[in-house]
Amino acid sequence: MMQLDQAGYRTIEHRRRSPWWSCLSIVRIGLALIFRRWVFWILIGLGLLNFLFHFAFIYLKANLSVQNENIAKFLDNYKVTGTGQAYADFMFGQATICALLLAFAGSTLIGNDYRQGGMIFYLSRRIGKWQYIVGKLLTIAAVVTIVTTLPALILYIEYGTLSNSFQYFLDNPKVLRGILGYGAVLAVVQSLMIFAIAAWVPRTVPLVMTWLGLFVLLKGLADAMRAIDGNRYWLLLGFWDDMHRLGRWCFGSLDETRIPTAGYCLAVLSAVCVISLLLIVRRVRAVEVVS
Repeated sequence: MMQLDQAGYRTIEHRRRSPWWSCLSIVRIGLALIFRRWVFWILIGLGLLNFLFHFAFIYLKANLSVQNENIAKFLDNYKVTGTGQAYADFMFGQATICALLLAFAGSTLIGNDYRQGGMIFYLSRRIGKWQYIVGKLLTIAAVVTIVTTLPALILYIEYGTLSNSFQYFLDNPKVLRGILGYGAVLAVVQSLMIFAIAAWVPRTVPLVMTWLGLFVLLKGLADAMRAIDGNRYWLLLGFWDDMHRLGRWCFGSLDETRIPTAGYCLAVLSAVCVISLLLIVRRVRAVEVVS
């Protein structure tokens, strides 16, 4: 009988990596799928328009403040330069565009796995169901971070760099914490929600209608019930506004005397995340791969 080394077989000497490393491969493949579609570049381009406006405005303020500080103070009234409220409003605008992007990304990343057998392909490899879930969630979170958090960080660095000194970074550590905190809220909540919806509604058109209707209809219902009943706790039904309130709290610009407070928003969003995760796990566990 031919020996194994003569047949070309070799002994595996290195340690096999943990299956959790496969999450990074899922993220890489998922981002590649998204950036191949022209519709995503159109939506990303819309987000860049908002970013470029703020980028140019900050540059304009930096040049004018050297000549006349009163003009710089006047520009601050428009809340697009350097303050925590300005960054919160900027990220809220970016998150609106990101919601449209996720509506189509959910069908590509999650829905196609159910309709075209992509999940069976993943699970037939040395990838567990939890690795699949985490990999997909990280992919969606990466998309949210690229559209919302990364541009805000660039504006933060630009504003501090164009200032007269780096004292801006020392005097405003709360702004950096706010950007990272608001970005984490958007990434975690939206990734779990879109995964749960796409897992149960995989087709593109119903998914887009469900995803966008979830925010629009619930916000309309919350405003209507608040107008009828006069109870501001009804506003907690607007998940989109809850994320914005929690993001403003991260920047320290939320009025805690007005209901709903950040604590109520955090409780509602946490419940939404737990329910979404349970729906995801139930849906993924229903897929069985016979080895």
